[in-house]
Amino acid sequence: MSPRLAGALPPDLAELHPDRWTAPFWAAAAEHRLVCARCADCGTYRMPPTAFCHVCRSQEVTWVELPGTGAVYTFTIVRHPVIPEVRASVPYVLAVIELDGAPGARLVANVLVSDPMAVHIGMPVSVAWDDVSDEVTVARFVPRPPD
Repeated sequence: MSPRLAGALPPDLAELHPDRWTAPFWAAAAEHRLVCARCADCGTYRMPPTAFCHVCRSQEVTWVELPGTGAVYTFTIVRHPVIPEVRASVPYVLAVIELDGAPGARLVANVLVSDPMAVHIGMPVSVAWDDVSDEVTVARFVPRPPD
């Protein structure tokens, strides 16, 4: 298990229930690899992974490994704990990350920063793997210099 990352939610909130559509994502995360489902018929990226392609309705999927970088598409700074378990984590940044290497694919994740006010739309980020337990690894993101 890794040390707790500033701005990350408590590990006891990371309970996974993978199904046949999401299990390959979580298996890759455990290996610190970021992957995205892509429709095997039309090539549309599907994140989060879904049972049917929203373009052609196919259920056929291939998994593509991504570079682990992207940009903040939108975000919010959570300042008030909705549940008592997150009280020690506020403020934290919850963002939608537009993933490099998978046009149109976005992932909801924390952005780990010491100053939440520094986060902005378009901010380049890279994945920071958080091994929250022996069974669960979560993708968080940290700022990176612009290309």
